[in-house]
Amino acid sequence: MKHFQTTQAAPPPSWPKRLGWMALIWSASVLALGFAAGLMRLFMNTLGLHGG
Repeated sequence: MKHFQTTQAAPPPSWPKRLGWMALIWSASVLALGFAAGLMRLFMNTLGLHGG
């Protein structure tokens, strides 16, 4: 019969740390979306398409 050692799980991260990660991920996604929108606008303007 084999004996397995059990390891205790690490304690969950604190709430400020979780909120910090959430804010970081949200900020990165907003910046990426803004960058993509800027590229699309630049591309459309080079083709002569202008919004109203």
